[in-house]
Amino acid sequence: MNHKPTVSVIMPVYNGEEYLREAIDSVLNQTYKDFEFILINDGSTDGTQKIIESYNDPRLIPVNQKNQGVARSLNNALKMAKGKYIRRHDADDISLRTELEEQVQFMEDNPEFALLSNQIAYMTDRGKKAHKYRNPQNPFFKNKPYRVVDYQTYKKYRPVIHATVLMKTDVVNQLGGYRTEFLTSEDVDLWLRFLDNHKIAVLNSCKYFVRLHSTSATKAHSSSVDFYRNLAIEYAEERRRSGSDPLMRGESISKPIETEQLVEDIKPTSKGKNYRDDLDFYYNLLWNAGDFKNLREVTKVIISDGWKDSRTWKMLIFPVLGSKLINAGVKIKSTLRDKH
Repeated sequence: MNHKPTVSVIMPVYNGEEYLREAIDSVLNQTYKDFEFILINDGSTDGTQKIIESYNDPRLIPVNQKNQGVARSLNNALKMAKGKYIRRHDADDISLRTELEEQVQFMEDNPEFALLSNQIAYMTDRGKKAHKYRNPQNPFFKNKPYRVVDYQTYKKYRPVIHATVLMKTDVVNQLGGYRTEFLTSEDVDLWLRFLDNHKIAVLNSCKYFVRLHSTSATKAHSSSVDFYRNLAIEYAEERRRSGSDPLMRGESISKPIETEQLVEDIKPTSKGKNYRDDLDFYYNLLWNAGDFKNLREVTKVIISDGWKDSRTWKMLIFPVLGSKLINAGVKIKSTLRDKH
């Protein structure tokens, strides 16, 4: 592309053949057309490259590299980007057609902001959308079209969703891009560095859907996510106190002790008493999305593991009853309790 586009959309992908075409199409079909699309195949071993090669759109810039991880892939894309703005997008999610147009218009109308994010809703791995389940949740916006995010607001709500971010290219380059020492939460570290000297806003607009993959009987727990997120906040507070953090001073950072465990390998002390509270959110989301195929599978796991625990049955029944009926029941129970 000889033309210098307004936006550079960057999407790293690793072994993403199952959902990649849908994600690519949602970018290319945007109503806003003035963008380049840097699509980095980060050493995939499945059919990802074949899918990328099937497209013949001059805006799409394919890069096929050895596996380097998300942060390094994003930095590679930043070095190539020609746009005034950088827009992130994940390889298994979808954007509605007017999302990018709305974002660019906001940034052009409000140049005091260096970074913009917007609300997302979740969908299941089968593409069923759970419109009720959003992040940030609706009350966060206080019925305003957008909300300004300062340091304390970010710490409390973490409302910036990485895959929806539109940011000024010159600012992210001045900050040095993503710091690869953060093996996870590299995005959290970057947003907090933005907040040191720049303004961030979150649009009260839900035009992006994040795909949640089925957890059924297996769920991995990793201490590294919390470790690096907390480290990013610790470094931000140190910069506020002293003007720099250890990485800025050339120091190394400690690595967490990685602890991962599969839920299916956890042996309950008594069969039927293993209450699966880890599946509560996903179970309710499946109800809202109407994904009954996945719902049946998750319900089987919940019952098999916890049928002797009364909380299991409450978890299963509440979404069926609906919030209005549950609230009415709670109110009646409270009234009866007060009379006694």
